[in-house]
Amino acid sequence: MLALLYPPSCPLCEAPLSPDSTSVAFLCPKCEEGLERLGPPWCARCGAPLPPDDGQGKDLCADCGTRRERVPFERARAYGPYEGRLAALIKLYKYGGERALARPLAELLAERFKSEGFDGEVDAIAFVPMSRRRQRERGFNQAERLARRLGRLVGKPVVAALRRARETAPQEALTRAERLTNVRGAFAARSRARREGEGVLLVDDVYTTGATARECAQALKAAGYARVYVLTVARTVSHAHDHDHAR
Repeated sequence: MLALLYPPSCPLCEAPLSPDSTSVAFLCPKCEEGLERLGPPWCARCGAPLPPDDGQGKDLCADCGTRRERVPFERARAYGPYEGRLAALIKLYKYGGERALARPLAELLAERFKSEGFDGEVDAIAFVPMSRRRQRERGFNQAERLARRLGRLVGKPVVAALRRARETAPQEALTRAERLTNVRGAFAARSRARREGEGVLLVDDVYTTGATARECAQALKAAGYARVYVLTVARTVSHAHDHDHAR
C-alpha cells in the first residue's frame, strides 16, 4: 500500500524505481553505474590510491612512507572516493535528514568488509563518537547508525567503546594542519565499556586526513584492543596524480 501511495524513487535523481529493484543503495541503474569504487593499487596502511606500479614495489603512500611515528591502526579502507554520487548520498544522509540511507550505505560497508577479510580479523565494531551538543543538533550520530547496521549485516557486536573527551570544531571547515590539532586528545575510552576480543573495527562515514581515525585508534588501544582497523563509506582523494585519491 505504501509503495502504491509513495512509489520508491532514486534518492539522487528521483527517477522511479521498480518495486522489485535490488539496486545497491536504492539507486536507479544510471546512478548506480556511476557509483565509483576504490580498489588496488592502494596504500597498505591508509588505503590511499597509489599510481600504477613503477617497478619500485612501493606499497605505502608518500604520507605513510615518511611518517616517523607508527600509525595506531593496522589499515584503513573505504568503499569509494568522496566525490560524485557517493558524496551526494553521504551528504543526503548526514545533512539532508535521509536517515534511511544508513541501511544501503551500511551495505556498501559490508561489501568492503567481506572483500577485505575483516571477518577473521575483528571481534567487534566501534564507531566515532559525537559530542552531546552536536548529536542533539543533528538528531543522530551517523557513524553509530552505520556501525549498528553493519554489525547486523556481518554478525559482529557493536560496542560504544569511545567518548568525546572534549568539544572540537567541525573538521569540514579546517585545513589539514588544523584538523590534526583540532582532534588531538579529543577521544577517550569509556571506562565501563566491555572489550570484545582483540581486534576492533572503527567505523565512520568519511576518511579525510586520518586525524580522527588515528586519535580514535589510540584510544581503542588504550581500552585494551590489540588491533584496530578502520572502515569508512568514502575517503577524500587527492588528484595530484592522474590516479590518486585521501580523512
